[in-house]
Formats: sequence, structure tokens, C-alpha cells
Amino acid sequence: MAKATATAPRAARTGESVEAAAAARPWTYQVAFWGLAALLFFPPFFRGLFFPPEQELALMGAAVVFWFTWLWKHGRRDYSFLSHPLDYFTLALPLVYIIAAFGAVNYGLAVDEIVKNVLYFLAYWVVAQVVEREEDAGRLLHVIYLAAAGAALAGLFTATGLVYIKDGFLNGRIYSTFQYPNALASYLALAGFLGLFFWSHYGSRTVGETITDRALLKTLPRRLLECRPYRYFYAAANFIILAVFFGTRSRGGLLITGAVFVLYLIGLHWQKRLPVLLHALYVGGLGYIASHKFIAAAMAKQVGTAWLWILGGLALVLAGQWVYAFAGKRSLSPWLEDKKRVNMALASMILACLIAGTAVLTTHPQALEKVTSFTYLRNAFERTYFVRDAVAMIKDRPVLGWGGGGWEEAYRAYQGYLYNSNEVHSHYFQVAVETGMVGLLVMLGIWAYFLWAAHRAYWRAPAGSTRRAMAWAMTAGALAVGLHAAADFDLSLSALTLVLWALFACTRALSDNKIES
Repeated sequence: MAKATATAPRAARTGESVEAAAAARPWTYQVAFWGLAALLFFPPFFRGLFFPPEQELALMGAAVVFWFTWLWKHGRRDYSFLSHPLDYFTLALPLVYIIAAFGAVNYGLAVDEIVKNVLYFLAYWVVAQVVEREEDAGRLLHVIYLAAAGAALAGLFTATGLVYIKDGFLNGRIYSTFQYPNALASYLALAGFLGLFFWSHYGSRTVGETITDRALLKTLPRRLLECRPYRYFYAAANFIILAVFFGTRSRGGLLITGAVFVLYLIGLHWQKRLPVLLHALYVGGLGYIASHKFIAAAMAKQVGTAWLWILGGLALVLAGQWVYAFAGKRSLSPWLEDKKRVNMALASMILACLIAGTAVLTTHPQALEKVTSFTYLRNAFERTYFVRDAVAMIKDRPVLGWGGGGWEEAYRAYQGYLYNSNEVHSHYFQVAVETGMVGLLVMLGIWAYFLWAAHRAYWRAPAGSTRRAMAWAMTAGALAVGLHAAADFDLSLSALTLVLWALFACTRALSDNKIES
């Protein structure tokens, strides 16, 4: 009873502080912030923002949000524009594209690339301005997370014919609204790392701790205010995201995400490693099984069976979450406070996973056959040719490249054999072809200063704090996207690049000592 009495006042104090902070912000800030949220939420549902007409509309929206951000800053007598090295590099990229356009081989395509990169900078700059508190970054990350869950659900609906999305489900692979499975896998991998962070740090919050309206806090019954439903929501959303991630059947995405996940576990606070690993293995394992069975049933036009696998997996996830919460109250929490026990359990689980993986490969040789299949090896072989031809184009125009769209316009003059590809299948070589070594150095500078900002944000935050965990989750998600982009053209879909640039800006904001917790 004493615990119940303490919860509501604490929630009231939290709500009071948040409400006061929100009241201190003018309407111009609110329009800028929620306009930015819309700019991050809707692009995945417009064909991943891959095509110029949608990109131009997004740029118009970004310009409006940019203008309201300046109105808000003007009201504060704050006229700063660039104040961090990362700001300069993100602005330098569209400027390089503009300069390279004067020597472009196709002016129309060059203008399209300028539109995209100006859009990215405007979104990045607005995020860097409006994220003043840790909770602001948390809200934007939730927007990205919910959009990813929506795109994942759209993939399930189109696979079963309940919703029509052109090229949303082809050859047993989920493309969803992105119409390209590898880009969808990269997007969901990023959201997956955010989901692990939300589950481990936000999931234990009570309803009362998240309500900002003081009148509502006084009206709602105490039992409701003390409920902790959020971990169930995050567990369910993580299951949907991971199931569709496996449903994309992106080998590169799976390998890179797995490697980054190991790195992510290492960077977590030691008390969070085992719970996160257990959650990822349980939810991810159920997601893999459900996805495999779902796709098989969907291809056989067995809609009811397909959804039964998804709903059954979801029920098991929620049941497992209830068991975890019940065990946590009884005995798990004290056990997790013993560092030696936790490390021993982690080592045992990792060893068990390695043994299980070896056993699967030994008893199921078809798994290796898929990796060494003719189609897979042919794709990998062709991509080496793309890169080789891109290097030849860079050598001919090493400084400012061929302008935006230069690869698409001129690659046939360099190809070693006849293939069709409007993209290099490596974002960094694509940038080098279009903007030369100048543009490539700018892109590398963006990544270098992002990692520097991530390092500062991580180590400046207290160990085990939500801020440190948030910075680490964003870093892991960005790395998963950036590494995959080295071997594919994922970042040609502006919906994914917008989210990546937003993570850059949020990390840059968290690295600043001025941001409030």
C-alpha cells in the first residue's frame, strides 16, 4: 500500500514538470515539431519516397517546417544556424551536388538529387533545433518506430491480399510499401534496435508516469495509474517488426544486423544485457517461425492459416512477457543484480546459440545451398562489376564526378558486360560517381562526426541511464543502415535516409551538454 501511495505523487510531479515545459513552448515550436514528426512518419507509405514527385512534395513540406522553426527561433532571439561540425558537413553535401550539377551529364537527374539532399539537410537541421530535451528525442524516435510497425503491418496485409500495394509481395518476399525488400529490411533493423531500447527502458513505466495532464492524474483510479502495459505493447510491436524483417529474406540485412546486434549487446549496461538478449531471442525466434509459416501459407492463398500463425506468435509473445513480468517480481530482479551470475548466464546462452547454429547448418545443408546458390552468387558477382565500373567512372571525373544521376546516365559506356542497373548498389560509390572525391569525403565526414557525437553522447551520460541507452540504440540502428548501404542502394529511398539523418541530429543533440534530461 505504501508503494501505491508513492506512485501517484511521483507521477503527478513528473506530469507537472512536463506540462509546465510544454506550456512554455509557443505554438510555432509545436507546429515545427509535429510537422517534423509527420515528415518522418508518412514517407515510408509513399513508396519509400523513392520517386521524384513524392520527394518534391516532401521538400515542400520540409520547407514549411523549416520556416516555422525559424519563426520559433526568431521569437527566442536565437539566430544561430550552424553550430556543430556535423551541421557543416550535412549542409556541404547538397552544396556539392549543386556545384557538380554544372557539369552533369543529365541536368534533370542532377536536379532530382539536389532536391533529395536539400530535403535531408532541412530535416536534419530542424531535428537538431527542436530536440532540446531527452524526451523530445524520445518522441521522435517513437514516431520512427510506429511508422516502421505500420510499414511492417502493411507488408503482412498485402501478402495476404487484404490490402493492395504494387510489388508489395513478390516471390515469397515481403516488399511492403518500400517496394524493395533490402531497403525494408534495413529500415526495420533500425526500428528493431529502437524497439529493444523502448522495451528495456520505457516498458517498465506506469501509466501515471506517462500522463502529463494533472486533472487526468487526479481523475483516473490509482490502480490504473499503477498499471505497466507498455512492455506488452513494445513486445508485440517488436514481434511484428522482426517477423516482417525475416520475411524480407534479405541475407545481407540479416548478416549485418546480427553483427551489429552483438556489438549492441556489448555496449549495453551489464544489467540490461541478459534481459535484452532473452527478449530478442524469444521474440525474434517466434518472429522467424511465424514469418516462415506465414509466407508459405500466403503463397498458397491460405489467408486464414497465414494470419493464424501471426496471431498465434503474437499470443505467445504476450504470454511470455507476462511470465517474464511475473518472474521479475518474484525472483528474477534480485538474480539480475549479481554481475557474476549474469555474465555466466550470458556466456552459457551465447555458447548454446553457437552450438545450435552449428547443428542447424550440419543437419540442414540446404541452408548453405541457398547461400551458395547460382542466383545468390550471380547477384554478388554482378555487384563487383558495378563497383568496378563505378571506379572507372570516378577515375575519369575524380573531383566533382558526373553530377546527380551520373551513373544512371553514363554507366553503359563503362560496363564490362550487358547488365541493367540504375543504381551502383553501393551508396558510397554512387555518391563518388555523382560528386567525385569531394562528395565522398563529405559523406565520410558526416559519418566520422556522427560517430564522434555518438561517442560523446554515450560517455557523457551516466552509466545505466536512459540517455546513454538511447544514444547507443541510435548508434546501433544507424550502423546497421550505414553498413548495409555499402553493399546496396537502400539510401536511394529517401524515407530511410530521412530517418538516418534524423538519428544523426538526435545523437548530435544528445552529445551537447546543454540538452536537458
